[in-house]
Amino acid sequence: MRQVLILFFSLVLGTFTNAQEFALGVKAGINYYSIGDINSIGGSIEAGKPDELFSPNKEIGTQFGIYVNVEFGKLFIRPELNYVSSKNNYAFPISTSVWKYSKIEIPIIIGYQIVKPISIYAGPSLNILSNINLDGVQVTSYSDGGPDLEKTTFSLNFGIMGRYGRFGLDLRYEYGLAETEEERLDIVKSKYGVNLVDLKPYRPNILSLSIFYDIVRTNGGDFDGLFSNLFRKKCYCPY
Repeated sequence: MRQVLILFFSLVLGTFTNAQEFALGVKAGINYYSIGDINSIGGSIEAGKPDELFSPNKEIGTQFGIYVNVEFGKLFIRPELNYVSSKNNYAFPISTSVWKYSKIEIPIIIGYQIVKPISIYAGPSLNILSNINLDGVQVTSYSDGGPDLEKTTFSLNFGIMGRYGRFGLDLRYEYGLAETEEERLDIVKSKYGVNLVDLKPYRPNILSLSIFYDIVRTNGGDFDGLFSNLFRKKCYCPY
């Protein structure tokens, strides 16, 4: 986590050169996270089919974070540091199994104001997986638990945002650059009605809606003056 913070603030400080305006703010919102289907090998207790496919049901997830918005006229660069928590569930025959997922992400988006107050943007994101869990998964000779995903991934963000004063609204689509691998899972059959299953490959993507607020907003000259004054020696000369 320390390395993540160092990387984030290094990126932030590096974007201030020649900035016309900048803002430091907070954001929060909701999201829908898309994951893969699950194929039950040998069917379920209720259906008695050779194989049965279960598609995930999306639930509303949450997210919050901080950002720095650096403007160069109509063009802007916006590094962010966000915590994202998402949920889905599979309606197995006996009971529902909940999928929980969380990550730390560092998106760097570049945007352009097409017409005041609307801007469009795109940019990459570094994602660091912090937790993943699917109810009912057990460690057996068939499976070592799971789901097992790459701890560090990359994605692309595309979105549109509108601003009114210090407040804003942000609609974003995040597209994963790599597809997951198919994975064998062993689920407690007596509780969920399925046993050995295959989690099908999928490409992670998130649709999110956030509101944001600029805590501090000023121009580039103010920022430059702030740091120059920190290192200026006191002088009691009359000139």
